[in-house]
Amino acid sequence: MKKTLLILLLGLSCLVAAETKLCPCPVETPVREMEPKELYKLISDEVDDLWILDIREPDQIGHGEIFTLNLVQITRGYLEFKIRKAIPDLNARIVIYCCTGKRGRLAAKTLQEMGYTNVYSLKGGIREWVEEGYPLDTVYGEMVLKR
Repeated sequence: MKKTLLILLLGLSCLVAAETKLCPCPVETPVREMEPKELYKLISDEVDDLWILDIREPDQIGHGEIFTLNLVQITRGYLEFKIRKAIPDLNARIVIYCCTGKRGRLAAKTLQEMGYTNVYSLKGGIREWVEEGYPLDTVYGEMVLKR
């Protein structure tokens, strides 16, 4: 009897935790990814409502960045604290990038949960961008990987 009651209480507490988002179980939120080719076209066409969000660490940013006038740099650790001031429009088109795309997908999920509606992660991050031959803005000027 005590064992049954304990299992029932444990199950009930997990149900309550899940409803209040205290459960450590991840809930999958679909994250849209944008191909480097598509992002390059948007930047080339100078689309007005496009924001590029670089969430890499400062030492990674020094290797080069994707150039656009609407570039925002916020490290992943400060994203939740600084994004509303940097990009207040919840309907703005935002493309997030990191080195390989993993942190970018996590950041996109976070922004979706914060109410941003038009968020993408750059597929493969800046690494895939470079490997596909698109330019980086560096302290030495624009650079392109030649193979």
